Amino acid sequence: MKRIDSFITHAILKVMLSTLALVILVIMLFDLFSNIDRYINLGVETSAIVYLTVLQAPQGVVLGIGPAILFAITFVLSSLQANNEMIVLFNAGFSYKRIVLPCIIVALFASLFQFFFNEQIAVRASGEKSIQTQIITGTSNVYDNRNIALRSPDGSYIMYATRYYEESQRISNVSVIMLDEDSIITARVNASYGIYTGTHWELHDAVRYLLDKEGHTLAVLSEDVYINERINLESALFRNLGADIKTMRLGEAYDYVRRLQFIDPSRYAAYATDLQERVWSNASPLILAVISCSTLVGWRKNVLVFSVISSLSIAVVFFVAKMLATILSKQEVIHPIVGAASPLIVMLVFSAIAILIKRK
Repeated sequence: MKRIDSFITHAILKVMLSTLALVILVIMLFDLFSNIDRYINLGVETSAIVYLTVLQAPQGVVLGIGPAILFAITFVLSSLQANNEMIVLFNAGFSYKRIVLPCIIVALFASLFQFFFNEQIAVRASGEKSIQTQIITGTSNVYDNRNIALRSPDGSYIMYATRYYEESQRISNVSVIMLDEDSIITARVNASYGIYTGTHWELHDAVRYLLDKEGHTLAVLSEDVYINERINLESALFRNLGADIKTMRLGEAYDYVRRLQFIDPSRYAAYATDLQERVWSNASPLILAVISCSTLVGWRKNVLVFSVISSLSIAVVFFVAKMLATILSKQEVIHPIVGAASPLIVMLVFSAIAILIKRK
């Protein structure tokens, strides 16, 4: 049985690596041709274009492992069926579960590899590509943000700014609403701009309104610089991290999203969904392998063509389910964890149903 396991494993790895190389090439070419006009118009050097394109390769690995292993398992098992080798194995006393065991083991290791590769290489490459694109094309800082509203962790104030500039750690058109322990407004501070000192915000050209419990103005104070060390939200919380949640270190991303749940609930659902999807998507190779093994069809001819069609069909259903779940999660219809895990669970249920139908 060791020889059979070795044969199936080597066959799967051979097809998977070939398919993965093709997927990586397609993703790199797509990235190149989708940006080539901008590169040419900006006069970007050829070496820089090649460097930016190569930085897309690690992301291609992460995106391609799942579809590659899906096609590899489908093709190898279908070939065994078409060449009557599966019948020989059955007659030798091997069950179908035992035959597909190497497929599941390879898929399990592929999922683990995808997780570590994504966290150690792909995430860094994506971050580097974002920075280099910004430098080469001269675009504004990717962390610059607009219309930010944050609440302090202790609930003592709410801070709003129309713009945030990452390079200078500066915010403009600032409003700070101070609250008491009963969430009643006690003061309001309007400022032209604010600068983060590393520990707190300095608000320049500030006008401070002191209010009573009924909301009536008690006093209006104008100050060139208003300093209140309680206004100490980190500048990183003002960043535009819509795309960066997937490129931050996992621990940092988790800590940021956890804090954001209280500080800025309006952005929590979208960022939490991206974080959960980043973690749960690493199970895709294993799930796709299970569904491939459970839905095997015994084609006798055109094994390659039908394997491609079958793999594409399964992949389309899976990724459409992921897309719908992501949309529902970001719209706060379902919990972020449910949004990330539900497509995987649905595919497993579909796989179990397929196995039951086969037994009948």
